[in-house]
Amino acid sequence: MRAYRQTPLAIMNILKLFKQNQLNYILFKCDHIFEGKNKNLDILFKTNEEYRQAAQLLHQQGFVVRLSEQVERYKTMYCGLIAETMYSIHLHREIAWHGMIALDKQPVFQRAQQVHSLIIIPGKEDSILIHAAHVLFENFKVGERERNYFITLNEASIDKEYICWQIRENHWENGFWTVVRLKQLSKITIGRLWVEKIRKEPATAAYLLLKAVRIPIRAISFKRKGCLIALIGVNGSGKSTLAKRTLELYHPITQHLGIKKRYHYCGWKPTFPLTKILSFWLQKASKEIFYEMNLKKPKIPYFSIKQELLFMYLLGEFLFRYYQELYPALRKGELVLSDRYYYDLYGQYPYARNSKFAPILLRLFPHPDFTYLLQSNIEEILHRKKTDINKERIEQAERKVLPSFYLLQQMENYARLQKIIASRAVNTEQNIDFCASQIISETVEKVIGSN
Repeated sequence: MRAYRQTPLAIMNILKLFKQNQLNYILFKCDHIFEGKNKNLDILFKTNEEYRQAAQLLHQQGFVVRLSEQVERYKTMYCGLIAETMYSIHLHREIAWHGMIALDKQPVFQRAQQVHSLIIIPGKEDSILIHAAHVLFENFKVGERERNYFITLNEASIDKEYICWQIRENHWENGFWTVVRLKQLSKITIGRLWVEKIRKEPATAAYLLLKAVRIPIRAISFKRKGCLIALIGVNGSGKSTLAKRTLELYHPITQHLGIKKRYHYCGWKPTFPLTKILSFWLQKASKEIFYEMNLKKPKIPYFSIKQELLFMYLLGEFLFRYYQELYPALRKGELVLSDRYYYDLYGQYPYARNSKFAPILLRLFPHPDFTYLLQSNIEEILHRKKTDINKERIEQAERKVLPSFYLLQQMENYARLQKIIASRAVNTEQNIDFCASQIISETVEKVIGSN
C-alpha cells in the first residue's frame, strides 16, 4: 500500500506526536487522506485514557474543539490551523456513529495492519465492516469506494466467521448484509434496520431519543453562536478594504468548517421605519445638521441636549438594525465581519467626548466578539481611495476627503473610545494581507468553536 505517501505532512506530524507519546491508535475511513484529497482525519484510540491524552496533545498544538461529545457520543472533533491550512482531527473512543456502536474495538486492534511506522489501519475484514457501518449509520449511500471493499467479501482469504461474529454481537447482522448487497438504500429501509438494532439496545434507544429532542431545542435557541468581528476607525482608515480582504482569506477556513460568512456594512443606513420617514423628509436638513455639528470648527459645547437626545435615538436605530440584520446570522453560527459598528458614532461626533450618556449607551449595545480599531497617519488617510462597499471584490473608487481638522478630531475621539470599550489596534499602514492574517490568527479559535 503506497498511497499513504500522499498523506499531508501536517497529518503525519500529528501522528508522529501521538506515536511519540506512546498512544495506540488506528486510522479508519482514511483512503481520501492517504490520497492527499482531504484534511479530515478519523482516528480510533485503544483506551479512553489514550483518547483523553490525544485531546490534550491537540489542545497544546492550538487545536480547538469544534464538536464535543455533547453533540455526538464517543467522539470529539478538533480543528486547527497548520501553516494557514485548516485541519480537522476526529478523535474516536469507539467505532460508532450517532452513538450506535458498530464493532467491538479490541479485536480490531488485534487484527490491525501497520503499513508505515505512523500509519496503522484496520485489517481487511474490519475495513469492510467499518465502511458498511458508515453507510448504514451515517452516510446512507453506497459509493464506488464502498463497493470496492464489499467486492472483497468474495475472496477466499476473508474471514467471514469473524465478520458474522462482529455484526451479531453488535446487533446489525441484517443491516450489514442489506448494505453490502444493495446499491441504494431508501429511508424506510434505513429506518427499519435502525429499529432492529435499537430494539436490542435500550440504552442506545434512550440516547437517540434524547439527541432527537435536542435538535429542535438547538434550532429555537436564542443563543448567539456565531462570531462577530467589528472594524472601526477614522474615515479612510481602511475598514472596507480590510473587511473584504479578511473575508477572502477566511474563505478556505469557513469552507472547511462548513459555516457561512458575510460582510456587513454598519455605516449610516436608515432602517427603523420612523428613521426612514424622518430621513426622507429631512434629506437636505440632515446634511446641514451633520455639517453644523461636525464639519464646522465651533467650540465643542460642554453639554448639548440636542446631541444627547440624538445619541439616545441612534441607540434605538442601531439596536433595530442589529436584531434585524446581525443577530439572525449570529444565531445560525455564521462569521460576520462588520465594516463599522455602533461604536463609530463616538468617533464620528466631536461632541461625544463631552457626552454624559454616550459612554453608558456604548456599554449597553451588544458587544462584538472582537473589535479592531484601525489606525493610520493623517497623510496616508488623505490620499487613500475608497473601496466600493457594494462590490463583492475589492474595487477602488474616488473618495470625498473630509477636512483634516475633522479627521484629527475623530482620531482624538477614537483614542478616548479605547478607554471605554475593549478593542485591539491594527496599523493599516502595513501590508493588507499582514493585517488580515493578524485578525484571522486572533479570531479563528472563536470561529472554530462557534456552533
